[in-house]
Amino acid sequence: MKKLQTIIIVLLLSSSIKAQQLPEGFNAGDRTKTNLNIGWKFHLGDVTNSPTAIDFDDSSWKNVSVPHTPQLVSYEMDSIKETWVQEKYLRDISWYRKKITINAKSTDKVFLEFEAVHNATELWVNGTKVGEYAVNGYVPFHFDITDYVHLGKENTIAVKADNSYSQVIAPDPDRTDYVKFGGLYRDVYLVTTNNLHVNYNWEDFDAGVHITTPTVNKHNGTVTIKTTVKNENSTTKKTKIITNVIDKDGYVIKKLISEIDIAANAKHTFRQSATIEDDYHLWSPDSPYLYRVNSIIYDGDSPADFVENTFGFRKFSLEKGKGFVLNGEPLFLVGANRHQNYPNIGDAIPNSFHYNEALQYKKAGMNIIRLSHYTQDDAFIQACDELGILIYEEPSTWIEWGGDTWFDNLEKATRTMIRNHRNHPSIIVWGAGINHRGPVPRMQTVAKEEDPFRLTASASAPWDGPKNEGITDVHATMDYRRTEFPESAFTMVMEHGSSPNSEVNQFHISRYKGNKNNFAAITWLGADYNHLQPDIVDAQWSRDFVTTYGVLSAYRVPKPVYYWYQSELVPKPIVHIADETASKDGKVHVFSNCQEIALYHNGELIGKQVPDNDLTKINLDHPSFTFKYNWKEGSLKAIGYTNGEKVTEFTRHKEGKPHHIQVAYNINDKPFYAEGSDVRLVYASILDENDNVITSADYDVQFSISGAGELIDNGKIYANPAPTYNGVAAIYVKGTQDLGSITVTAKATGLKSGKATINTVKFNTNEIANNAKPIYDYPISRVDIGGEKQLVQFEWNEWTGNTDNDLNYTIKETNTQVEISADEKINWLGNGTSMLGDLSFVGTDGLFVEKGEIHFKLPNLKAGRYALETFHHARKTDIKLTNEIEVTVHDADGSFTRTSDDHIVNYYDNNSSGERQPISINSTLESDGTNPVILKFKGKNEKGSLWLNGFVLKQIK
Repeated sequence: MKKLQTIIIVLLLSSSIKAQQLPEGFNAGDRTKTNLNIGWKFHLGDVTNSPTAIDFDDSSWKNVSVPHTPQLVSYEMDSIKETWVQEKYLRDISWYRKKITINAKSTDKVFLEFEAVHNATELWVNGTKVGEYAVNGYVPFHFDITDYVHLGKENTIAVKADNSYSQVIAPDPDRTDYVKFGGLYRDVYLVTTNNLHVNYNWEDFDAGVHITTPTVNKHNGTVTIKTTVKNENSTTKKTKIITNVIDKDGYVIKKLISEIDIAANAKHTFRQSATIEDDYHLWSPDSPYLYRVNSIIYDGDSPADFVENTFGFRKFSLEKGKGFVLNGEPLFLVGANRHQNYPNIGDAIPNSFHYNEALQYKKAGMNIIRLSHYTQDDAFIQACDELGILIYEEPSTWIEWGGDTWFDNLEKATRTMIRNHRNHPSIIVWGAGINHRGPVPRMQTVAKEEDPFRLTASASAPWDGPKNEGITDVHATMDYRRTEFPESAFTMVMEHGSSPNSEVNQFHISRYKGNKNNFAAITWLGADYNHLQPDIVDAQWSRDFVTTYGVLSAYRVPKPVYYWYQSELVPKPIVHIADETASKDGKVHVFSNCQEIALYHNGELIGKQVPDNDLTKINLDHPSFTFKYNWKEGSLKAIGYTNGEKVTEFTRHKEGKPHHIQVAYNINDKPFYAEGSDVRLVYASILDENDNVITSADYDVQFSISGAGELIDNGKIYANPAPTYNGVAAIYVKGTQDLGSITVTAKATGLKSGKATINTVKFNTNEIANNAKPIYDYPISRVDIGGEKQLVQFEWNEWTGNTDNDLNYTIKETNTQVEISADEKINWLGNGTSMLGDLSFVGTDGLFVEKGEIHFKLPNLKAGRYALETFHHARKTDIKLTNEIEVTVHDADGSFTRTSDDHIVNYYDNNSSGERQPISINSTLESDGTNPVILKFKGKNEKGSLWLNGFVLKQIK
C-alpha cells in the first residue's frame, strides 16, 4: 500500500509539474512526450550473451547520447578503399540500452517513437522482444510497448540497430554516391497518452492529422482538417474534438467542434473545415506565415489527448508562359541540393544544425532545397516552413532498384514520408523517380494516392530515360553540360554544376531562366559531403572522399559562390569581393546588386564597370562584375553605385602572412544544451594582421578545452590536431552533464592562439513543454445591427430592433452588455434591400440618427484589453461617405478623441463599397472590469445622418 501511495504521489507531482510548464491556454490532456536522447549505453558490434536481458551487465559499454554515430570517421573517410556500393564499410550492428521510469496511468498507452534508425531495428523491453522495423533507415516509426512496461518502475530498453548491407532495404543493395552511416542518428521519444487518442500519421492514409487548404484566395482561404482518433478501450466512448485554428500571435481565430460515439477498439476520422477571412495571411518565401491547428480530444467532458500542427495558406501551379506560379505570381526557384551528413559525425546531427543550415540557405536568398536523395529530418522541414524555403523531397534511392520485396519496402517508406510531412507548406514536390533513371510508375501512383495536391518529379538524367516528364508532373533533370531542353515539358534542373567563383552557377541559372517552361535551378551542391569511390576505375571518375564544389564547405563555411547567390537573390544592398580561392589568375570577381562597381587598389581607381554583359549571364538579375586585374599585393575596395549614388562598399586585403587564430562557434543564437545530445562546431580561422582568412594556410591546429564540455574525438580520426581547409580548421564540442561555460583554445606553431567561450543550458526532456506556445482563446463577437427585415451577415450574431426599447444587447459568448443611446431619436433600417462589397450585409442596414452623437456603452466588460471595430456605412444619400467621424473613447486609460482615418479613400456610392468593407473605425479599449467603457461617435459634417451597422469585439493581449 505504501509503495502504491508513493507511485500515486509521483504521478500527481509529474502531472502538476507538467501543468505548470505549459503556457496559457495550452491543454495536453493525458499525452506526454519525453525526449530520450540522453543517457544511453552503447556497444559496437553484435553481442551474443543476452544483451536484451534486464540484468545484463552493460557497465563496460560506452555512455552516449542521441543523435549518435557508432563510428566517428576521418574527414577523408579513413581513406577506405571501398566502392560506393558500400558492402562492408560502417556496415555494423549497434546495440543500445537505456533504463527509464514510466510514470503513466494504468489505462494509458505507451509508445516508443524513433525519428529514424540506420537501418533495420529490433526492440526489446524488459527482456521481451516487442518487434522489429526493417523497412527503411530514413523514415520514422514507432512501437506500442504498453503491454511490456512496468509503470512507476525502472524499465530496460534494448535496441539493435542493424546497418548491415541489405538486399531489400533501399537504397541498398545498389551503389549510392552517399554514405550509409549507422546507429540511432535521430531523436527518440517516449510517448504516453489516453486509450482514446490520435494515432500516428504514418499508420494509414486516414491517420493522425491531415491538413489541406482546398481554397486559397488572395484575401481568404479554406482549411480542411482530418483528425483520426482511435478508441482502444473496451467500451464505446462519447468523443468530442475541439479544434482551434490559431494565428501566429496565439489568438484563436476559428473554433471547430465535432462529437461522435466511437465504438470499442474502433477509430473515427473527424473532418472539419473553416474559412479564414479575418487575420488572413498567405505563406510564401517572402512571408512564411504559419497558422497553428490545435485539437483536444475529449472523453465525455474530460480532455484525453491533444495534437498540434502548423500549416500555411499557399497555392501553386505550373502555367505555360509563366512557369511556377505561387499565390498567383510567377516565381523562379533557385536553390541547392542537400545531404544531411557532416564530416566525422556522419548523419548524427542535432536539430540545431538542421535549423542553422536552413538559415544559411535562406540568408543566401535561396528559395528551394532538394533533399537528395532520401527523406530528411523533421527539424529541417520545420525550419524551411518557418523561414520560407520550398522543398523537393524524395525517398531513398539512387540509380538502381531491387526486387518485389525491395519495392514493397520502398513503397512503404514513400507513404510514411508523405504522411509524416504532408502538412508542411514548404513541400511542393515529391520525388517519383529514381535518380539518374527517371520516372517510376509505382512511385508516381503511390505519391498521387497519398497526396494529389502536390507535384511529382521524375529525377531524370540526360543520358538515360525519357527526355520529358514522363508520367510525372515535372521533368527534373541533371545538367552539368549543356543539356537540350524538352520540347514542351515543365522542367527544373534539379542538379547543375557549381564553382567557387560562381561562373558555372551563373551559366546554368541564366540558361534555365531563359525558357518559361523552366522554373527552377538547383545547384549540386549545397554543402560538400563525404562519398566513397565509384565502382568505375578510370581517370574520369576518380574522386576525392569529400566533394569540393558545394556552396558551403563540408563544415558549412560559405565559399565565394555563396555571396554571389546573395547578390542575385537578396534585396538588401551588397558588395562582396571574392576571396583568393576565386579572385585569382588575373581576375577579380565582385558580387553586387548595385548598378555599377568602382574598384580601387590601394586607393587608386582600377576601373568602374557595369555587370558582366556575357551572353551566358543574360537572364540574371545581377551578374557578377569581373575585373581583369592581376592582384599581387595591397588592398582592394569595391564601391557600389545605384542611380549614380554610393550605396555600399567592401574592402579586402591581399592575404598576408599568417598571424593569429580566431575561434568562433557555428551557432550562437540558440541554446546550447548540455549532456551531449547537442553539439557545436568550433571554427579556428587562420588570419593575417588585417584579419583576412588565409585561404592558402596549411596548418595543423591543436584544440584544447576547459569547463563543462568535451571535444568529439576518439584519437583515431585525425580530428585533433585538425588540418585547415581554405584557412579554417574545425572540431566539434559537446556539453557534459554539468552546466556551465566551455572555453575552447586553438593553437598552431608560430601563430598567436585564439579562444572562445560558450555556455550550456539544461535540456528539458518534456517535448510538449518545449514546443508549446500560448493559446489565447478569447471569443470574437461579431454583431450585425439592423431593422426588422435586415439581411444578417453570414456567421454574425443578429441584433434586430425598431424602437428605443431595442437599444440593449447581450453578447452571448461572454455575457457582455452593450447599450446604445443618442441625444436625438434613433432610427432603424432593415427593409431587405442590399448593397455591394465585402461585408455587404453588415453595411446594408443598421441604426442611425439624423444629427448629434451615438453613444456605445459596455457597462460590464471584464478587465482586459480589447479591439473594437464599429461599422458606420450610411445608407441614406444625405451624407457623403467619408472618414469625417469623430470618436471619443472613455476607458480605464482615460479619455481620448480622434477623427477616424481608417479608410484612406472616400466612398462615393452608398449602395456599394467596391471591393472594400463598409466604412469602419478601429478602437483599442482598456477595461478595469468595474467602470463602463463608453465610445461616442460624432459626425463632423454639419448635415447628414450618422450610422452604426454592427461591430466586432475581441480581447487582445
